[in-house]
Amino acid sequence: MAELTNRFEYIVNTSSDFITLISRNYIYELVNDAYIENIEKSRKDIIDHHVQDVWGKDIFESTIKKYIDRCLKGENVQYVDRFEFGSSTKYMHVSYYPYRENNGDISHALVFSHDITRLGDIEAQLINYEFRDPLTGLFNGKSLAVILDMELQKAGLMEENNMRSLLFISLSNFQDIQLKHGHALGNTLLENTGLRIKELLRDGDYVFRYEGNELVVLLSSPAQEYGPAAVAKKIYDMVTIPYKNGNLNVSMNCHIGISLYPKDSDHPDQLIEKAAEALRNAIEEDMPYAMYDRKVHEYAVKRLKLESDMIQAFEKEEFELHFQPIVDPRGVIKGLETLIRWEHPEHGLIPPCEFIPIAEKNGLIKSIGKWVIFQAVKNMKAWEAYPVYISINLSSQEFNDEHLLPILQSALKQEGLKDSGKIRLECTESMEMIDPEQTVEKMRKLHDQGFEIFLDDFGTGFSSLSYLKDLPASTLKLDKIFIDRIVSDPGCRKFLRLIIHMAENLEMTLIVEGVETREQLDILVEEGCTLFQGYYFSRPVNRKTMDTLLKENRPLPFQIS
Repeated sequence: MAELTNRFEYIVNTSSDFITLISRNYIYELVNDAYIENIEKSRKDIIDHHVQDVWGKDIFESTIKKYIDRCLKGENVQYVDRFEFGSSTKYMHVSYYPYRENNGDISHALVFSHDITRLGDIEAQLINYEFRDPLTGLFNGKSLAVILDMELQKAGLMEENNMRSLLFISLSNFQDIQLKHGHALGNTLLENTGLRIKELLRDGDYVFRYEGNELVVLLSSPAQEYGPAAVAKKIYDMVTIPYKNGNLNVSMNCHIGISLYPKDSDHPDQLIEKAAEALRNAIEEDMPYAMYDRKVHEYAVKRLKLESDMIQAFEKEEFELHFQPIVDPRGVIKGLETLIRWEHPEHGLIPPCEFIPIAEKNGLIKSIGKWVIFQAVKNMKAWEAYPVYISINLSSQEFNDEHLLPILQSALKQEGLKDSGKIRLECTESMEMIDPEQTVEKMRKLHDQGFEIFLDDFGTGFSSLSYLKDLPASTLKLDKIFIDRIVSDPGCRKFLRLIIHMAENLEMTLIVEGVETREQLDILVEEGCTLFQGYYFSRPVNRKTMDTLLKENRPLPFQIS
């Protein structure tokens, strides 16, 4: 063991990267030689000292602490920033990794810092030299090559958030405006257009006047492939808003071409060429924007159209609830899982897997969630006489919303439903593992008000027994991925026995999802399972059909005439 420890220390200390290990109390427990040499402090002045003592209170609280906290919650964090190391300034690419002792809970943040000062020098060069367009004050075409090269080098160092995107913007009628209204007005509009675009972007994005009537936007970290298309749409909508000039309204028209790093190319020149080619396509087909990859373009257009339609869906009352029964071994309905559907006028019934991610991205998920809660409680009130409950799926944003409990209580009060036990709340296993302690506290508050908690999609996340035993959850829902192979794979059956035993020890009820055949059901019943959900019994059905199912009061499955 001593030999292994010495070998580990040797590897750490010969690394040119700066390596540190920081405890949950923000105390340095390990620093390598490179770190000590560059920070110009002795090892004894760092080891067992608080990070704030080494870097100062302002830097610790404004920057370092938030990244350590995110890491200690289980997140891999990477970012680039400038640091004062001793007597020198360095640009560092910093990576925080959660560290677990003996495969247990996260105990430390393991930090690797890579010196990219040369890239920082490039940034300084852009300030020290005249790399700007004198008319608009934007970076010019010459600076695009330098900044793009810098950004691609940064992206190459990152495992996550490494996407970059170029948007080539052609102000199509710029020359016509100059000829009709004069160069002075044309130049003013060009300058204002550049300012309008800058206001739309985030810190870290760039705007360039490339040449003539062309502007270029460099997005430093779009989250998704379709993200640049959303930015392009905003730019188009903003640029084409008419400018007021005396009694005249002057309209600027534009087309935008988009390329993505690394999907379309990992070389700066080729990335520029492909954005220019996409721009030509947009002009030829008279589209507001075009992405170089046609498949990505088509997906982005469809998604943005869906997002626009979703905003109007509430006003048009296009959302509706469907319900999937939860049954016992005889097929008797014991509960109803609430599932939202969108009856789109063009695309028909859209399942939540297609529109919920969009709602989570654009912030509409909370409004949808609130609507689902009120509608679910309204339906439960109508079915109050039946011995069933309704379960509601909660998104991560809903679960973490401080207004969740008041919303639930308001819905019960509005409908006059006194028994909160009729409403069950489904939370996904992986969602709650982000901050287990906070999760337990929130669940306990809900539980104390009579709302039972279901842990959904169990088996797909990373729950530990120590975490599960503290959860005030009454029920585990075993994900269908384990049921799909239970007939053919003995390992799935062994896993099922383990889950059943664990649920019994934790005094939790187990619901098995995804039951599709009689053969699966027979095995599950033989193993001792008591509650089921799946297409074998019933697909999700609308309110009218569920009324029939409850009134018939016959075991499922059976055909409804």
